[in-house]
Amino acid sequence: MKRIDTTIPKYLLQSKAIKLEPAKPFTWASGWKSPIYCDNRLTLSYPQIRNAIRDALVNLIKENFPEVSVIAGVATGAIAQGALVAQELNLPFVYVRSSPKKHGIGKS
Repeated sequence: MKRIDTTIPKYLLQSKAIKLEPAKPFTWASGWKSPIYCDNRLTLSYPQIRNAIRDALVNLIKENFPEVSVIAGVATGAIAQGALVAQELNLPFVYVRSSPKKHGIGKS
């Protein structure tokens, strides 16, 4: 059985990115209710943590998707980490919005 690395979960707890509220569930953007919420944006303030997350994602991509040609991040929470991963892999980066902007030139 493969050992699960506990480094990133420990970092998420250390940075207070994980919130638990069983009595008052969080409402996600999808409308789903959950007793757990992980605000990954908080990890960006800690270089050691953001680098560990970036490196773990890079390793997973290299192992499972060796032919990847672009990295995409979902707006807004995954843009920064996605850009860090793309930079490390020397790949183009794009981000995806759930709907087109209502200002500017209205790009998705």
